[in-house]
Amino acid sequence: MKIICPALFVALLVAHFPSLGASGTTAPGPQSASESQISTDPDSRAEEWRERRRQKRQESTPPKTSGMVKALIKVEKGEIIRQIKAIRWKDFYPKFGQISPNSGQGGGVRYFKDKIAGSGLTLESSATISFTSYRLADLHFGRFNQMAPNTLIGPNAFGAPFDFGDERPGKVKSYLYLDLRYRYYPQERFYGVGANSSLEDRSTYLLEDGHYGAAAGYQFGRWVGVGARGAYLRVNTGPGSDDAFPVIGDLFDDSTAPGLARQPDFLRFDSVIFINFMDTPGNPHKGGAIGFSYSRYDARGNEEFDFDSLAFDARGYLPLGSRQRVLAVRLLASRGNTDSGSRIPFYLMPTLGGKETLRGFSELRFRDAKLLYLSAEYRWEAAPAVEGVFFYDTGKVFPESNVLKFEHLEHNIGAGIRFKAMNRVLLRLDVGRGREGTVVHFQFGPSF
Repeated sequence: MKIICPALFVALLVAHFPSLGASGTTAPGPQSASESQISTDPDSRAEEWRERRRQKRQESTPPKTSGMVKALIKVEKGEIIRQIKAIRWKDFYPKFGQISPNSGQGGGVRYFKDKIAGSGLTLESSATISFTSYRLADLHFGRFNQMAPNTLIGPNAFGAPFDFGDERPGKVKSYLYLDLRYRYYPQERFYGVGANSSLEDRSTYLLEDGHYGAAAGYQFGRWVGVGARGAYLRVNTGPGSDDAFPVIGDLFDDSTAPGLARQPDFLRFDSVIFINFMDTPGNPHKGGAIGFSYSRYDARGNEEFDFDSLAFDARGYLPLGSRQRVLAVRLLASRGNTDSGSRIPFYLMPTLGGKETLRGFSELRFRDAKLLYLSAEYRWEAAPAVEGVFFYDTGKVFPESNVLKFEHLEHNIGAGIRFKAMNRVLLRLDVGRGREGTVVHFQFGPSF
């Protein structure tokens, strides 16, 4: 029994696991049909599992992508911008957005012809109108730094090399072009001059002007650009067309709104130097930019409104651990200086308030000879095409005689959301809260 039992145990093992007897002297018996279906070769087993995984992938249904996600992917890849730019008839393109921060939405048409007759000359002209009857027409002819027509109405940056490196980096080192513009803004806001102006004194006025000149500039390497512009400026002001508010002449006169009684023509000269070390000018995540400008206005026929203006604009972008979290800061200062016995017209004074500065206040809320403004934003990219923002703005306006001091500043806080392509901010929605209430801003393009 002691001999038979081990023998039977070995026989049972061989019968159930034939491979154990492969090295023995006794050959294994024939396998049944069911046994032959189970592969004992390691390579065959691996191949079997690969085949099963392949079949599983074929049978699986891919997850559905929502329409919103698809749209954001298109925005991120720039497909929407390409589709918009593809809307054209010959050399005519549609144009839509805001003519000015106070105009509301509008639209129009733009003509763009690049490399005319094989030369390096470009002709761009546009005409737009808003639902509040704001009108803008402009024409630029010559050599300038723009690659293709932009269908979104935004700030008019022509004449300064602030856009160097944005649309056509390194391609256009210099620019020289005619710069013609006509504006008709019938519902501009005026609250009075100075930091103590009252919200209850809001009035409306018409600003109509024509700007006829030329601009030139040059880019030195990757970082530095300089520019200059000369123009003849014709201005006309009058009662505004917003029936909800009194016209400017009902609340103010020429002493409280300098230049209200008479608007002379001006010879205008501007010069600027710009240092740009942003990684992506249209959608910066690190680096910064610094700009200095000088402007001179000479009134024709008399010396009542002769003055000059200096401005400084600095912006910085600091990644906070990654490109998805950025601290953006801006410092803007402007100073107007009049000749002896002269004044600065109210319609040429720098302003604070609205979509560009002090977002917790109404458009054009404060104006005076001098301006100081600081802003900080915490930007978080929830996705490459979507960015959330928390911001804090502070600033003030003050008269020419006052010394610059960081006191008696206006403040606001707020939050916003931006929709972006890879190299630019397409549109933004900001909600700001200041001492006069909450203001909602919708705008194409970046805050800064």
